[in-house]
Amino acid sequence: MKITEKIDIRFPKTLAEALRLQADEKTRGKLLAGGTDLMVQWAAGVPTPERATSLWNLPELSAIEIFDDFVEIGAGVTHAFLRDCKQIHRHLPALVAAAATVGAAQIQARGTLGGNAANASPAGDTAPALLVTGGSVLLASLSGTREVPLHRFWVDYRKIDAHPGEIIVAFRLPKRDKAIERFRKIGTRKAQAISKVMAASRILVQKGRIEAAAIALGSVAPTPVRLAEVEAFLVGK
Repeated sequence: MKITEKIDIRFPKTLAEALRLQADEKTRGKLLAGGTDLMVQWAAGVPTPERATSLWNLPELSAIEIFDDFVEIGAGVTHAFLRDCKQIHRHLPALVAAAATVGAAQIQARGTLGGNAANASPAGDTAPALLVTGGSVLLASLSGTREVPLHRFWVDYRKIDAHPGEIIVAFRLPKRDKAIERFRKIGTRKAQAISKVMAASRILVQKGRIEAAAIALGSVAPTPVRLAEVEAFLVGK
């Protein structure tokens, strides 16, 4: 991005204000949270938009709520917050492990869970860990809130199931309960590396047998993928 290029960036104070901006084609802008992906893309030559709408620090997107069966994580929650949150460690350890591998400390402090998902890179570190939960994405617009299962959210390379005017507001993720979760990332170096391959799993073992299995990979296809045949093979073993 050249210094002389200009972007009209709006800074709404509330989600309602952001939704009003996005609802009108005349004020709708590229959604911008931490900017850790978009700023790099623009600097590399990706055309800059005329307008952008900043979602950074919107209070409605920054909360984590713990319910009986699931955790709801605001789209604006940063990787650093996930990495250090004890409740997320307890209920979603694979997501914590994934968040801890995103870039370096500075990137984790700015990058958000919603931004990582919306960027829709096959190498997005948190995607496999999200997929194995069997959870969903909540998208809001002036028309209301729509819930999209995560396995249908990433539709193609860098494309997501989001309509014009919609904003990702949260992720609704079932707790692991007694299941065991793991996350593994392989890159060219131990830190600040783009993933060559990632794997996340959630396995429930009862009386020495696998009762349920969820396994997801990243960086192996245009979108993160669940390994349904492998999961089915493991159940009962």
